[in-house]
Amino acid sequence: MRYALSIILCTLLLFCSSCGYRLGGLVNSDMKDMKTFDVQMFRNYTGYPHVAMQMTTAVGDVMQSDGTFRMVSPSRSDFSISGAVSSVSASSLITNPDDTYVSLEVELTVNVQYQITNRKTGKVIKSGTVEADGSYFNVAGNVQSAREIALSYATRKAALKIVDELTLP
Repeated sequence: MRYALSIILCTLLLFCSSCGYRLGGLVNSDMKDMKTFDVQMFRNYTGYPHVAMQMTTAVGDVMQSDGTFRMVSPSRSDFSISGAVSSVSASSLITNPDDTYVSLEVELTVNVQYQITNRKTGKVIKSGTVEADGSYFNVAGNVQSAREIALSYATRKAALKIVDELTLP
């Protein structure tokens, strides 16, 4: 009897300990009255054709995953996120020991400018620049796909940095 009561009490404590838990919720002081957002299509100033779409999608996905704000249509949002991918640069991480002109691993660095605007007042709440990177192996196979995946990874990391600017106090 005492053993059964102990199990019930432990189970009850376990369920009660998770009460009140919620994803997100932390915001900096500039964003305290904001609840909803929208993401404008990022501009692309690079030679990589899909990077603006990747950046826009990454910001929307990361913002929704964070759970602090809710994504709505532009006409109903409290604030808007917009920006531009200003550059994508490639650098060699590992070269071929037999031919130093051939890179075995390449790093792509994405430079993104962003702006958070209050939709009701038109005032810029926050703006800045973030930089993130991703790498791929330049070996036999589908290098184009590997490059796209590295670029997608870099845009996701940049989006995480932008969301951190909004949600960290």
